[in-house]
Amino acid sequence: MKYFYFFLKKFKPLLFILALTLVRCAGPYSYNDDGSTIELSEDDSFQIELQGDIKSDYYWQLVSENTLVKLQKPVTIKTYSDKTLYTFYFKSLSYGEQKIEMIYTDGKDIVNTFQLNVIIGSMGLITSELKK
Repeated sequence: MKYFYFFLKKFKPLLFILALTLVRCAGPYSYNDDGSTIELSEDDSFQIELQGDIKSDYYWQLVSENTLVKLQKPVTIKTYSDKTLYTFYFKSLSYGEQKIEMIYTDGKDIVNTFQLNVIIGSMGLITSELKK
């Protein structure tokens, strides 16, 4: 037990930073969250992971113009034996409300859609409630 306390005392700052990092990254959100509303703070990072069929020409594509959230880095695409996983990395930039919209397309036809409503900041929820 004394080794545990030694470890905790020695690495407390590192554990705090690690915990803070994990808390500030929301998600990953998936197709199960389609149509949902999420609440974030300014400068929060979050991910959206959507699956595709490995044997088709279809892919997930971001179609909304986002001003309050930013796509942080290129979409990662991982292929497994029976599926393809598309991961989109976002960061919230400013207070307000934004819809993120994605389509599953082959460039011509759209066979599926995904939408996530993002509210950034504590006032965003109040504003959103008043619009109803």
